[in-house]
Amino acid sequence: MASRSDDRNIDPDGSPDEQRWDDIVSRLGDLDPGPGASPAPAPEGTDRGLTGRDWDGTAQMEAAEQEVDEQEHFVPPEPPRVLGGDPLLTMAWLAAAGMPVFLLVALVAWPGAPRVLLQAAGIVLVLGVGVLIWRMPHRRDPGDDDSGAVV
Repeated sequence: MASRSDDRNIDPDGSPDEQRWDDIVSRLGDLDPGPGASPAPAPEGTDRGLTGRDWDGTAQMEAAEQEVDEQEHFVPPEPPRVLGGDPLLTMAWLAAAGMPVFLLVALVAWPGAPRVLLQAAGIVLVLGVGVLIWRMPHRRDPGDDDSGAVV
């Protein structure tokens, strides 16, 4: 047998639960009035303060970020040229990175490649890696007292 509260929840024709729900919905009003609409009036006896929906946070946050950016005066350094510095290093990098790709493509796509061509590519690869190792700094700069990365 159903209890009295179960009967109220099932009753389809204006039960007390539906009346309470309609009352709650009518008191909520329009939650999002849309752009340009004035906010809904507050119930009598209450003082309506600003809520999160009333605050134009985006414009204020952008203004604050702009102000901080203007105070910092950070100008990023000019990036170095990628392939325009030292021609020997550029050729060494091309040899060290390009010859393994060339050898792989030659061995897969051209099985009858001349042995002399493959040997020359191997020599160019070894020379390119050798130049890169030779051009590495051998000792620390005496004026460099930096201990590592700067965050």
